[in-house]
Amino acid sequence: MEEGESVGWIITASIVLLIVLLLAANVTVIFDYNGELALKVKYLCFTIVRIPRKKRKPKKARKKSAKKDKTVNAVKDDKAEEKKSEEIPEKQANTAKIEKKPEKKKTAKKSGEKKPLIDLKSLSLGDKIDLLKKLLSNVSKPVKKLFKRIVFSHMSIRIVCGGDDAAQTAIKFGLINMAAGNALGLLDSFFTLKPLDDMYITVDYQSEKSLYDCYFEVRMSLFAGFAGLFGLLGAFIKLLRVYKKKQEKPKVGKTAETAKSES
Repeated sequence: MEEGESVGWIITASIVLLIVLLLAANVTVIFDYNGELALKVKYLCFTIVRIPRKKRKPKKARKKSAKKDKTVNAVKDDKAEEKKSEEIPEKQANTAKIEKKPEKKKTAKKSGEKKPLIDLKSLSLGDKIDLLKKLLSNVSKPVKKLFKRIVFSHMSIRIVCGGDDAAQTAIKFGLINMAAGNALGLLDSFFTLKPLDDMYITVDYQSEKSLYDCYFEVRMSLFAGFAGLFGLLGAFIKLLRVYKKKQEKPKVGKTAETAKSES
C-alpha cells in the first residue's frame, strides 16, 4: 500500500470515529427548582439552552468627545441632504405626474386538483377502526423503545409541607406523598429511572409556607434518538402501505364485476 492511500484511510477512519463519538454523546437536560426554575440543556461541554439567561454586563459609557463628533457629522449630513433635495431636476417631477398604465392581472391557469395520498372518506367505519388498531400496534413498540432510552438520574426531591391550618397541612402532606409515589411509578414504567439520590418529604406545622426543592437530570444519546425516530418512520411507512392496499381493494372488485358483465 502506498503512503498516499494509507493517509487517506487514516483520515476516513478518523472522520468515521469522530462521527461515532458525536452520536454516542449524550444530550443532557438539567432541571432544578428551588423557589425559582433553572433549566439547562447541554451537549458535550456546550450549553445550548439556559433558563434564566445570564445577565450581560452593561456596555461602558462612551466618551463625550465621541458623542460631539457624531452630532457634528449628523448636522453636516442634514445640510448635504437639504442641498441635494433642492437640486432635484424637473424631469423627475414630470415623470411622477405621468399616470401609470394599469397592469393586466395574470390569470393563473387552473390546474387539476391533486388527489390526497390517503382518502379516509372512501374507507368504512370498520376499516378505520382496524387501521387505528394497526397504527397503535405499529407505533407503540418504537415509542416504548424511544422512551426507555431516556434516562432520569441524580433525582433529589425535598418537600416541607407547611400552612396555617394543621389539618390542611396534614392532608397536603398525604396528597404530596401519594402524588410523588405515582409520578415515580409512571417514570419508571415508561422511562429508565435511576435510583434516587435523595427523597425527603416532611411536615412543619410552624412554617406558614411550603418549601419545594427538586433536582434531576435527563439524558439521551443522539444515536438512540435517531434510532427511535427511524423506528417511528418505519411504522408510519407500514401504515401508509396498509392504507394503499385498503384503497386499492374496491377498485379491483369493480374491474372484476365489469369484466363479468362484458362477458
